[in-house]
Amino acid sequence: MFDNKALAEVSGYISIACWIVVSIPQLYENYRRKSSDSVSLSFLYIWLAGDLLNLTGSILQDLLSTAIYLAAYYVLSDFVIILQVYYYRRKIAFEDVESTPLLSDPQTSEKSKLNQIWGNLIGLIGVCLTGVIAYYFSSLPQSASPLIQDDIKVQQHMELLPQIFGWCSAILYLGSRIPQIIQNYNSKSTEGLSLGMFCFSVLGNITFCLSILSYSTEYEDLLVNLPWLLGSGGTLVFDFTIFAQFYLYRERNLY
Repeated sequence: MFDNKALAEVSGYISIACWIVVSIPQLYENYRRKSSDSVSLSFLYIWLAGDLLNLTGSILQDLLSTAIYLAAYYVLSDFVIILQVYYYRRKIAFEDVESTPLLSDPQTSEKSKLNQIWGNLIGLIGVCLTGVIAYYFSSLPQSASPLIQDDIKVQQHMELLPQIFGWCSAILYLGSRIPQIIQNYNSKSTEGLSLGMFCFSVLGNITFCLSILSYSTEYEDLLVNLPWLLGSGGTLVFDFTIFAQFYLYRERNLY
């Protein structure tokens, strides 16, 4: 029977899958366009700071090694995309004439956008299937889930230092999208910004919150997890704002 524990585990695995691939669509978009001018560096730096605090908090809280490894992977992926952004901006600075983008045919651009939408949809289905498959294998006999201990409820305790890092991380996550939203608004365009990155981010945040709430809704557990719930759930408001910008500026993105 699909109980709360199963829902918590499946949601947790889907969230992990989302965060593993979240930066890949933007990395590919930058590579395809040979440009990174649409991505706000402030957005990436604040996101990196949040991930660094998350990693530090995970270590201080003595979380499972899988959680620490994942937090370290997030930091590494942030560095990769930041380095790529600097690489293309430096390249454009030295090859300004060669890097000037050509005007594209609107029909070709529209077809490319449709292909990206289908690709994002397939990717989202893929990470959901990955979560279900991971849960299936973790629930086999003699298989221990890395997310939730078998039938033993893990007692969570409020600890000051991890909570400080958790709240700081939450504030940074909440503020990270603001520079990108401002940049999109000023340019009246989201061209070059990957819709897929924000799709995976939204699904990852939703399933992360769902995994926590499905596991326990007791007051003490909610209080302990509040920074992480706020950091993940609160960013949805800003992510949907960016989705709205994709829609509002869609006509301009074709040219």
